[in-house]
Amino acid sequence: MIMILNIEELDDFVDAINRIENKLDELILSNKPTDEPNTAPIDTPKKVPVDAPITTKSITRLTDYVNQPPVGFARNDYSRRQAFNSDNSLVLIYAKNGYWHLYKLDGTYYRKLSLGGGSVEPQWHPTNPDVLYKFPNNGGLSILSHNVHTDEVAEVCDLSGVKDIWPTAARCWTKSEGSPSSDFKYWGLQVETIDFKPLGLIVVDINQGIISSFDYKEHGIGRPDHVSMSPSGEYIVPSWHVPNECKSTTELGTKDSPCGLMVYSRDFNSGHGIARKGPHSDICINSDGDDCIVYTDYDIGFVTSFNLNTHERINLFSLYENGASTAFHISGKAFNSAGKILISTYGGKNGVRWWTDAIFSCTVEDNPVITKLADTNNTGSGYWSEPHASVNRDFTKAVFNSNMDSGLEVDCYLLEIERK
Repeated sequence: MIMILNIEELDDFVDAINRIENKLDELILSNKPTDEPNTAPIDTPKKVPVDAPITTKSITRLTDYVNQPPVGFARNDYSRRQAFNSDNSLVLIYAKNGYWHLYKLDGTYYRKLSLGGGSVEPQWHPTNPDVLYKFPNNGGLSILSHNVHTDEVAEVCDLSGVKDIWPTAARCWTKSEGSPSSDFKYWGLQVETIDFKPLGLIVVDINQGIISSFDYKEHGIGRPDHVSMSPSGEYIVPSWHVPNECKSTTELGTKDSPCGLMVYSRDFNSGHGIARKGPHSDICINSDGDDCIVYTDYDIGFVTSFNLNTHERINLFSLYENGASTAFHISGKAFNSAGKILISTYGGKNGVRWWTDAIFSCTVEDNPVITKLADTNNTGSGYWSEPHASVNRDFTKAVFNSNMDSGLEVDCYLLEIERK
């Protein structure tokens, strides 16, 4: 028997899953490491062989979860999150038990952070290397700063005014995959009840508070998978997936009838459909200084760039070659080196191609320049083993996750990238 659920029933189902995940997080966080950690730099393996052509100076192992405090694995959290602080002196690492850790770039373990949970969405401050911004775990009614050396926490922005829009509001967050504008002034957030029931979207000016809102019910749609602000802060980008995808590629979302991957002005007065459903993506700056989202468009079979300002669409390269395919993660956080993105791949099928289990740069333009940087040397063992490569602001360094083809849990590796 097939059960057909309406949007509200599906949202209730998702809410139930969220509550289960929250309880699991609480159980995991009670598992604290007991062994005395090894905090010395890691000696082996120090170099990892990489196939040409490359522009990588070196690849070094950054973490050692077996002998250091991170429990279960030590990994970069996600490709869309900036892993490096503003002066490239520290890297943020996530462990299997939900704790966050800091490493120096020579592989020296620095310290475990008490951020308040595994789902606080830590974001490195764009200019202060000592500070992360974060939310309460699974969202809350404030944006907080956290000094990574002293654990001093301060409120940066009070979001309690959201209750004037939705009285039952209790959680504001991006749902783990979003980012603020590059200067941290503007934040695009989802709003939920204490029980994770979806209410709407808001745009926050870090100095003024909430400046605009979008109600899901008024627009006949459920929650997006995640939401993010563009680097300039001009646009908010909600990414709706199943069951809120568009009917077809010829019927994309509009301002008043959203679906799939969308872009709105930060006041929500204009909106435009980008893709039928929200795929893997990230928002970057192109060489002209425009905000662009680069995403995997499985309907047309290309990794595609969409200019949020001009709405120009560029098909960068094909997702498929002679029956082979792979999955992609995209990192567009090199805001100081505009015009290119970092891509990592995993889960290849039906043969080896140039992009199989690789990390490479790609310029965001017609006839892009694609340069292989490394092989992932990773044997998949589920979501947590995916490479999730993330680039720093200058496109001189990147981190990625690998088990060096062991099939075991992953550690984090550091790429030093040559500037062209």
